[in-house]
Order: sequence, then C-alpha cells, then structure tokens
Amino acid sequence: MEKKRLDDYEPGPLPSPRKMDRFGFLKQENNNPPDGLTKGREERRVRKWRKMIGAGGSDWKHYVRRKPHVVKRRIRKGIPDCLRGLVWQLISGSRDLLLMNPGVYEQLVIYETSASELDIIRDISRTFPSHVFFQQRHGPGQRSLYNVLKAYSVYDRDVGYVQGMGFLAGLLLLYMSEEDAFWLLVALLKGAVHAPMEGLYQVGLPLVQQYLSSFDRLMKEQMPKLGEHFTQEMINPSMYASQWFITVFSYSFPFHLALRIWDVFLYEGVKIVFKVGLALLKYCHDDLVKLPFEKLIHALRNFPEDAMDPDTLLPMAYVIKVSRRLEELKQEYNKDGKLSLPTEIKGTEKQMQ
Repeated sequence: MEKKRLDDYEPGPLPSPRKMDRFGFLKQENNNPPDGLTKGREERRVRKWRKMIGAGGSDWKHYVRRKPHVVKRRIRKGIPDCLRGLVWQLISGSRDLLLMNPGVYEQLVIYETSASELDIIRDISRTFPSHVFFQQRHGPGQRSLYNVLKAYSVYDRDVGYVQGMGFLAGLLLLYMSEEDAFWLLVALLKGAVHAPMEGLYQVGLPLVQQYLSSFDRLMKEQMPKLGEHFTQEMINPSMYASQWFITVFSYSFPFHLALRIWDVFLYEGVKIVFKVGLALLKYCHDDLVKLPFEKLIHALRNFPEDAMDPDTLLPMAYVIKVSRRLEELKQEYNKDGKLSLPTEIKGTEKQMQ
C-alpha cells in the first residue's frame, strides 16, 4: 500500500471565526495576555532595535562586537514582536546557514522521502491547535509544519523526527518562512552558536537525562527544603520538567512568556531553561512544600497565573547563577557513567498530548 503524503490530502474546512489574541491564538475565557508596552514606548523600542540591527540585519554583528552588554540587556527586556523573526535568525546563526546552503531546503522537501512522514502527519494537529495558522486540517500552516519537520528528518536521519520537535518548528513558523524556520531548527540542533540540542531528540533522550539530572541537583542545592519534600514524595524532574527542555517551554506555557524565554534562549543558550525552572519552583516554594504527591504533580504541571508573568518570573530567573555549577555537574555526569535519575524518563509523549 502506497504511503500517503500530506500533499495527497485536501485541506479541511476553515474553522469558524472566533476572537483571537494579539498572537493569533483563539481567546479562551480569562485568557488575556498583557499587551505589554504602551504604543509610544513600543515604537521607541522598535526604532532603537532597527538602528541596532541595520537594514536586514546588516549592522548586527558589528553592534554585538561593540556593545555586547547593551544587546544582552535589550534582549532580556524582550525583542519587539515585529522584529522577532529577523533577530532570532541573526542571534542563532541560522541566517548564515541559509546563505551557505542555497537550494538545499527545496531539495529536501520536494525530492527526498522520509521514514517519519506518517508520524509527522499524525502529530501535526497536536501542535498549537488553538492558533489560527495551524487550525485548518491540512491547511497552509499544517503543510508548512509538515514540510519543515519532514525536511529535517531527511537532513539528519540519525535524529529523524521526535514529537516535541513540532513545537519548536511551529513556534518558528509563526515568525518566519519555512526555509528560515528549517535552518533555525538546524542551527539549534546542530549547535551553530550554543551547545547542540540534538541529544534531546536522539534515541533514549540522552541530553534530557543529563539536563534533568543537573536540574535535580541544582534544585536540591538551592532549595533544600523543597528537595527533601520532593524526595519524600518520590517526585523527580522527569515527572514535570522533561517538556521544559524538549520544547523550551513552548508546549504548555503562556505564549507571551514562552516568547520572552526564547529571546534569551537563542542568545544565551540552555542555561535560561534551568534558570526559569528554578525561578518557578522558588516562586511557588512555600505552597509546594505543603502538598502531597498527587497535588504536587498537578501543581508542577499547572503553575498559577501570577507565576507566569514574564516581568515577575524572568527578573527572578536572571539573578540565579548556574553556569559554573552546570559545567561541574556535566563533567560529574559524564565521569560517573551518566548517573540516572531515580526513575527513567517515561511518559514525555503523554505529557505533550
């Protein structure tokens, strides 16, 4: 029986129109992400950023070399949404990959076949299902997502396709073209600027194992009372934090917060995932230490709305120091034969359905 490709399907009916938030997600009750800065302040920020990056990003590298601290401070405050796609490409190194590989993406999409095509088709409707771009079954958004994921599964057959990758690609497609999104995915997984992420998606999820082991140690060192409570209740990070790393908070976090985290993640690397995770636990510490197992699991997957405010959570995250300790824990982990967490990572796919 011949395999069906996404191009073989007719687009489904357009969803009935409903109110959307400013990012294109269907509005739920009590779902009103803050509009952020006033119009005047936002326009001033955009002018500053345009001056900093130059036309099409032409001044970016020069500015970063001259004023790295200014760039870091501005990124931490949040990249203007209208410039986010371009800036993400500049800070990730993906623009250079695109320019060095003309025609490669088209070749992968049109002429190559992937063993993961049916898995990708099965999962596409689970990626940002409440966003207008991805809502229409087999519509333009779902086709673009399919193309990017299929192209990557051919480009890197060792990794192929893993479910959580859809949230990375989906987020990128909301801010850039298919080809740009593909090369940014390559930049992340292959490590164009920061440590490669591909180990998050390889068989056995080896990098997830390492990161969760390090996160467990950091949490217990920085919050011993909570660490002791988690040990007593047999809670470990694989039960709640796997998708933080696999999707860089893009799966279940409020979108306006996920974007701010991604701004910093692309510039500073994975340490921001550790910092945000630790900041969340610190913010909710006094409540978490009182909860029994089942309520703990629920609380760790459903943080309160006030904890998800970027202007509250991110400043807490920025002051947490992890870089040196993460390097020590990485060396320990590799030296000691990759110490495993109390339980293996299971149910990650279930958490993302």
